[in-house]
Amino acid sequence: MATKKEKVTNKNFEELLIKSASEAVDYSKGKISLSSRHSSLISEPPKYTKTKIKKIRTELGVSQAVFAKIFGESTSAIQHWEQGTRNMSKSASRLLGLIEKDPKTVFGLITDSEAS
Repeated sequence: MATKKEKVTNKNFEELLIKSASEAVDYSKGKISLSSRHSSLISEPPKYTKTKIKKIRTELGVSQAVFAKIFGESTSAIQHWEQGTRNMSKSASRLLGLIEKDPKTVFGLITDSEAS
């Protein structure tokens, strides 16, 4: 099985084609296995209702202004999320999901420990 990517040229095309076909046959016979990536295991970010967004924010004990700073958004964006007139981006939903699961760790990562 090829362990590195080989550049295909006119000179080695036939050789690499035969090698690839041979590897395909070996795989189909169970002689070799193929590596795979697990990107399909990453779930979609959660979807939050306006009520849930406000509930999480109030349970955290932060104002809309502080919540906006956490997400790198404006205070009006937070107001729109909580009024249901604008949806959160997928990245904001992902961050809110992390905050909901483990707020202490997330706040530890995003706060400036040198600030007083």
